[in-house]
Amino acid sequence: MTTVAAEPCGVTLSEACREWLDERFGDKPGTYGRYELTMRRVAAFLGAGDQDVATVTGQDYFRALKFLWGKRKPATWNANRAAISSFLKWVRLMAEYADVKLPPRCTSRTVDQDETKAVDREDLDVLWDPETAALRERALWRAMYESSSRAAALLALDIPDLDLKRRRARVRVKGGSIKWLHFGELGAELLRELIGDRTEGPVFLTESRPWNWRDRDLADRGPGDRCRLSYNRAEEIFKATTRALGFAGDEVTFDFLTLHQLRHSRLTHLSEDGTDTPMLQQISQHKDPRTLHRRYTKPSSSAVARHMALMDKKDADRRRDARRRPPRGSVTARTARFARPGKANTTDSRRR
Repeated sequence: MTTVAAEPCGVTLSEACREWLDERFGDKPGTYGRYELTMRRVAAFLGAGDQDVATVTGQDYFRALKFLWGKRKPATWNANRAAISSFLKWVRLMAEYADVKLPPRCTSRTVDQDETKAVDREDLDVLWDPETAALRERALWRAMYESSSRAAALLALDIPDLDLKRRRARVRVKGGSIKWLHFGELGAELLRELIGDRTEGPVFLTESRPWNWRDRDLADRGPGDRCRLSYNRAEEIFKATTRALGFAGDEVTFDFLTLHQLRHSRLTHLSEDGTDTPMLQQISQHKDPRTLHRRYTKPSSSAVARHMALMDKKDADRRRDARRRPPRGSVTARTARFARPGKANTTDSRRR
């Protein structure tokens, strides 16, 4: 099919992208950064940053998608496809620059859900052991598990955000909302020990002064020119620690875990303990309960094993009781069937 060139609108692809990002995601820095990266890579691949946005066709975007993310995981493909689709919808309906759509065969891909991400509580207990890791890591991991928080929200914490008397912290969650995160007793104790007598600055700091500390924002600096711990460094330490510990489940041996699996495991454990959906949504900050149940609230392998053991016990009890009952058709069985507790047999009374 021959593509008919559209009339130029006088706005370049780069200008349109910047306008779209500022208008739609100016108050959501996380989404802004991810979508900006997607569109920048697409424009670089097409060599179309200075090209009129109306002359870039849907087939061009599809071609870029296939080259850049065609062989990646379905979730990665879907995320980048969603960013481009959102941009083109804005170009069509809001800005009215051009009528550009992704071709019909550029569809989302099915994502297979991994149901082995929740880690057993007994396996996680080793992470809070003082011999496993330094205080900073244990405080971060335990606080993340107890609060079911994303790591980025906790790493962004400053000391004035903490209210350890009430075991909570004020954070900005995904989407930009400001919420309270709640900790358990152990998590609050580790955080209290970590900050000591400090009254300001980031809660989680680097071990030493980083090489680019002078370029860091003043709000990200702490005593001794240490700076706020980055997500990449925190993830690197967690993976190295869990790899060395050799986490093993009933069916899966983990080469390493990810920080997000602490959140995943906590929500799964809360669900197994009977926590209802509204409370789980409040704890996890999920707006859509379907996402919560699809990803997090499926029983873990250990919970299924405990349930099956309980069913085996009930079945064994039933079979034991069946062996104690008299055989069907015997005189004792017939008498027991018609006799009423506490009353004499009516047939015997009439005979008497």
